[in-house]
Amino acid sequence: MSDITGVLGWLFLPQFAANLVLKTVHWVLLRVSPRLVPHQSTSAYVLHQRLSYALVIVIYLLYTMWSTERDLGNNFYHAFGLSPSSFSESQLRRNFRQVSLRLHPDKNPEGHQQFIILQHAYKVLSNPLSRFAYDHAGPAAVACQSCKTASDYMLMAIPRRLSVYLAYTMGCVAMQVFRVGKYGAFWQYIAIGGFAALELTMMTSTKEPGIIRALLLLAPHRTSYEMAQILQQVMVCFFIALNQIVPQFVPQEKNESSLELAKQLATAIEATKAEVGNKSRRLADVFRDSVLERHMAD
Repeated sequence: MSDITGVLGWLFLPQFAANLVLKTVHWVLLRVSPRLVPHQSTSAYVLHQRLSYALVIVIYLLYTMWSTERDLGNNFYHAFGLSPSSFSESQLRRNFRQVSLRLHPDKNPEGHQQFIILQHAYKVLSNPLSRFAYDHAGPAAVACQSCKTASDYMLMAIPRRLSVYLAYTMGCVAMQVFRVGKYGAFWQYIAIGGFAALELTMMTSTKEPGIIRALLLLAPHRTSYEMAQILQQVMVCFFIALNQIVPQFVPQEKNESSLELAKQLATAIEATKAEVGNKSRRLADVFRDSVLERHMAD
């Protein structure tokens, strides 16, 4: 799923799908037990709307996570029928010979481009340094032609990866400025910092972080870098889902326009003027009565 498609999906699909789910459920209930279908003007009907919306958001969140993993496609290991968890150089050489014979341009003219990709994948995986960079920093990291050590690869990759988190941070700030996505704002910054630290640890350590090792047990065909990408997407989708669901159940502050506020201020001023006028008249009456009593006494 592309980023644009994902954003448009989160903006328009949930409300449409929630209405469809609610109508379908009520259509079924009307034929099974009509008394379970509340009238549209009741609070029970509003609750049904909110629950339908929350259900759709949760389902769409799970779908987005699944589609993110699917859209990553195949990595270099898949080309040789291997996985990062069961990798061996001897098996890589054997599988490379078998696959290259099948895709060699002399035997398969249409597989020329695939053969070039296969050679590049073998070059990366057969070198421990480039394989480490590929596993921990992604395909872009191994594009460095002048890199000779693991540190060289990581120094080239770190600024590019940190720029991604800078973009996430700027996006969060923009949402706060425009008062969008206010729920969980503090935890968004905590999550961004946590993921940045996670990737930095991956790039600078030969040992995988605990959370990455745990997730690789569920998806052994993925590299550490790919698991980090999936986690990032989960983070983004989670906070989008949070800001979609919470407003359905938490009373919203009244959003008053400037005109309404001006009217309220004018009303308050008029009331204050009237009150001041009344007190002034009472004070004048008291003063007049006092003067009159003193004159009569004289």
